[in-house]
Amino acid sequence: MAEASANPLLSTARASDTSPTIQLHPLVLLTISDCITRHTLRQQSGPVAGAILGQQNGQEVTMEVAFQAKLTPNAAGEVVLDDEWFSKRLEDFKDVHKQPQLDLVGWFTLGPASGPQSHILPIHARISELYTESPILCLFHPSDAESEATAAGKLPLTLYESVYESATGGPNDKAMDIDGAVQNKALKFRELVYSVETGEAEMIGVDFVARGGGNATAVDGSAAAVPKATAESSKVEEEKGKKTRGKQKEKEKAKEETIDESAVLTAEDDELLSTLTAKMNAIRMLSRRITLLRIYLASLPPSYLSDPSLPLNPAPTADHPLPLNHSILRSISATLARINILAPPDAEAFTLESQQEASDVQLVQLLSSITNSVSAAKDLGKKSQIVENGKSQSRRGPLGGGYDGGGSNQYFDTIIGASGGSGRQFGNERWS
Repeated sequence: MAEASANPLLSTARASDTSPTIQLHPLVLLTISDCITRHTLRQQSGPVAGAILGQQNGQEVTMEVAFQAKLTPNAAGEVVLDDEWFSKRLEDFKDVHKQPQLDLVGWFTLGPASGPQSHILPIHARISELYTESPILCLFHPSDAESEATAAGKLPLTLYESVYESATGGPNDKAMDIDGAVQNKALKFRELVYSVETGEAEMIGVDFVARGGGNATAVDGSAAAVPKATAESSKVEEEKGKKTRGKQKEKEKAKEETIDESAVLTAEDDELLSTLTAKMNAIRMLSRRITLLRIYLASLPPSYLSDPSLPLNPAPTADHPLPLNHSILRSISATLARINILAPPDAEAFTLESQQEASDVQLVQLLSSITNSVSAAKDLGKKSQIVENGKSQSRRGPLGGGYDGGGSNQYFDTIIGASGGSGRQFGNERWS
């Protein structure tokens, strides 16, 4: 049998196979941190609690978003949820997060690392009764925020699931359960294992918050009261400052009105400016390194290669305080050997070849544009020919003159192919 825990609300049993698998998202941690910060700066009293929404698919539970809950004391002096406010807030969050649909999966509060305390039981019981059968408790430990474990990467929080165990025996008690007998069950909390899950949108949000945190300033809420004399003098100074500020604002407005729109940079200008700035910084860094190498080489003693009478390893002097370092000299020599590869020795031939290649590219572009122009001219000629043929046919008529409506009957004469009056007589007989 497991040893009894120091906290009576903690279960001595380990997480079973039926225990949920938790995926914790960073937005929940940011919300909890924001709630603690506001609670501290406003010097509020009482516990901090809030709801956590996520998805539950079998044993897999995700904790994605959270919000702070409004707490009120009841008649017994216990701190409980404001049911009306909490229900409305929960429905609002469900309406916002419909795809995918999020629901209440747990709640968070503050507490020590030893485990949950008895004052949170009314809140947990109310959530279990109205919203979800087995809510997960996220217990944040503010006292461990600056501990060595937190600095090493461990989050100062613990997740618990609620289980009901026999009040007289442990979870492994093998006493026989009698059918129909009332069992005395007590609420216990069992620790769960969790993992941190991060999406792309959350990465962007966390990075934005991390960058903005460097510009944040702490506010001291326990400032002493200002004396009356100081307050009066500050009022006079404020009135004077308002007049000067008004004049400055008028000047700034006049300057803003005279802004030239042509001086505003476009997106292409910004990109070009950033590219030139990066190149300038690279050239400046390269110049500094070359200057450092020149200073180092100037501080070395004379080499035996230039004067055979000198020793191989001369001793440092006042004019040349640095000793020889052959590894650094070999690195400098290798760098100088690679310069011929990066910059060709025959600059004129390289320039001529570059110009020839540029001319070839421009010639190909010119030929391509000429070919496209010829093709467009051919298409235009075909279309104009079709239009002219249509116009000529409309002038001649659909049947080469058509039926004139008189008694000549030219149409039937043409079909029968008769000559003289026979064809005309046939036509007269036909239409008489």
